[in-house]
Amino acid sequence: MHGAGCSNRPRDINYMHHPGLDYAFLNYLNVSIEGEAALHGFYLPFLAGRSRVLDLGCGLGGFVKLLCENGHDAYGVDSDPQCIADAQRHDLPVVEADVVEHLRTLDPASLDAIFSAHMVEHMPYPAVLETVQLAYRALRPGGRLLLVTPNPRALVTHLELYHMHFAHIALYHPNLLAFFMSYSGFTHTETGENPHTMPQHVSAESPLRHLVPPPGPGARQSLGEVLPRPTNPLRRGIWYVKMGLVRWLVQPYLDRAQQEVQQVQTQLTQVEQSLRTLIEATNRPFECYAIGDKDANP
Repeated sequence: MHGAGCSNRPRDINYMHHPGLDYAFLNYLNVSIEGEAALHGFYLPFLAGRSRVLDLGCGLGGFVKLLCENGHDAYGVDSDPQCIADAQRHDLPVVEADVVEHLRTLDPASLDAIFSAHMVEHMPYPAVLETVQLAYRALRPGGRLLLVTPNPRALVTHLELYHMHFAHIALYHPNLLAFFMSYSGFTHTETGENPHTMPQHVSAESPLRHLVPPPGPGARQSLGEVLPRPTNPLRRGIWYVKMGLVRWLVQPYLDRAQQEVQQVQTQLTQVEQSLRTLIEATNRPFECYAIGDKDANP
């Protein structure tokens, strides 16, 4: 299971009245600071060369810790007091605040990058769009916004992980997030998937972790392989007689059977290709992401 932030949705859409429920849920899933850092280490190279970095909905602060250890001047924001308290016990630079409200308070062009993992799926689209627009305002020229969310094209998202969290509101296609970024002024966008979040890595209970493409058809054997020619001269002579009888008496039936087998093999090949296409299309990483870069020369 992913290391989602404890309480990533803004307070104005928090319909729950159990402020400790998110933190308790992370504990139930055995999510740790180290686990968050390991899962999201894939995104660290995307933020290389950007000093001042904000992690929105930072949860336990695992990615904040990883950023700081790699030379970034990073800090995190989360609205769950228990997550913040846990992060502060580990001396991590975090702030307890509503993520959208915090963005509203930032000075324009004050950050080099903004990262957020598993936050937008807790928010309706107007709040997501406002978050993107506020992020654009807070970023310096050349700054980067990186949003990570469950992959709507992955089967494991729908069967296992997305519906496991009680506060998820909507799935966001990475291309939709890229559109929000472009609409808000980001001049370059790109999307992708985190290969470290395949089903076998993020959901130990999912039967999808065993899903592999079907094997290709086995090699066909020739008649000589079924009835190999002996090396002994006497037996070789008998073998030639047997082979002649086989071709005379059995060959017509073999030819008809071979035609039927070829038809079946063609059908099986078509089914195999369809299965491979289906597996490749749905057995995908749980996490996808969208990146937006602000023009370096606005």
